[in-house]
Amino acid sequence: MAQPRKPIRALRHFLIPLIAAYITVAAAATALLSPTPAQSEPTGRSFTVPSLPYPVSGLRQRLIAEGKSPPNVDESLQTGIPALYFEPNADTGTFKAPYPAIVALPDCDNHFPAQWITILHEAGYAILLISPPKAHPAQDYCGGGKLQAPKHGLSYWAFDAISALHFLTEQTSIDGQNIAVFGYGYGAGAAQLAIYRDGHAKHYQHRFKALVGLRPQCMSEMDNFAPSMLVGIEKDPFNPPAWCHWRVDRDLRPGRTPVTFRTIESAQPLGNQTTRTQLSVETDASTVDLIIDFLSEALSG
Repeated sequence: MAQPRKPIRALRHFLIPLIAAYITVAAAATALLSPTPAQSEPTGRSFTVPSLPYPVSGLRQRLIAEGKSPPNVDESLQTGIPALYFEPNADTGTFKAPYPAIVALPDCDNHFPAQWITILHEAGYAILLISPPKAHPAQDYCGGGKLQAPKHGLSYWAFDAISALHFLTEQTSIDGQNIAVFGYGYGAGAAQLAIYRDGHAKHYQHRFKALVGLRPQCMSEMDNFAPSMLVGIEKDPFNPPAWCHWRVDRDLRPGRTPVTFRTIESAQPLGNQTTRTQLSVETDASTVDLIIDFLSEALSG
């Protein structure tokens, strides 16, 4: 078979590397110009957090010391607490154990913003999202209490948060000295009670390092062990900022840890107690920066 003429062979040896280089550059450009796939939401692992033994109040201790027999405490509602655990992705090399952690408390309807789970996860926090409504299903926490069935869930929820705190301190992948509580709506009210100086927390060894409350129901005392960042929505009919202002002003005492309260405006309709929905302003850049900066400083070491 006849061999190609020399000029053609020379052209072929020139064109093949040129075409290969073009294909390489084109492929790289395509990769750069292609949209980055959206990062999927983190997947949590199911746990049942064991409930701590219910504390014996100072009054009961005094009565017992005096030889009296106070009524037994009803511990039937103190059961295991369903939870989802989200751990940072160590495979990327960005985050390494032991991780700072967040105990997340949902609103009265058991809703906690999924976007905030993603935000905290991407920031390197381990998250334990607990479900007090499933642990104590007897009450309608979003409704009003009655004389025959008082609404006392806030205390139970705060105790659940403390049980979750102790559960996390026993995990080798968690930095037990850097755990915050993050409550949403009704859960923010319970979170405040979980760090109250004269509340459940005083009976136990471990304490939260900081608190974040988003759209908080400021129903608890604010003489706390740990610094707090409360973020409310202007004119929120369900969680009125006026409650928080009143609590902050009323509970100013020497030695109280700092309580920062910020309000943000929303262009979306706020609705009412029965139609309240999550607002985009709760996860916009300024709100995220405000909360993440607070957590970064509070859990810095």
